[in-house]
Amino acid sequence: MTATASINLRISDEEKALIDQAAQSLGKSRTAFILENTLRLAEEVVLDRTRFTLDSTQWEQFGAALDNPPSEEQIEGLVTLFNAKAPWQQQ
Repeated sequence: MTATASINLRISDEEKALIDQAAQSLGKSRTAFILENTLRLAEEVVLDRTRFTLDSTQWEQFGAALDNPPSEEQIEGLVTLFNAKAPWQQQ
């Protein structure tokens, strides 16, 4: 894959020095170090929000929850949750 996009960052001298030290200790360029670690973290974040794993007991509980209608208490809890403002929306 040919790299055609660029990202520009403004960081402190101390942050740059730390990144350079870490990259050098791994025998990598600053760009390679930043790119590899940023991509790894980005993949973890995306996977954490799109995939989940369950052991056999948890899978059975999950299946049972899907097979049974929610209780009134659970429905009320969801209504409350969906009507609540996110922490960053609160003033």
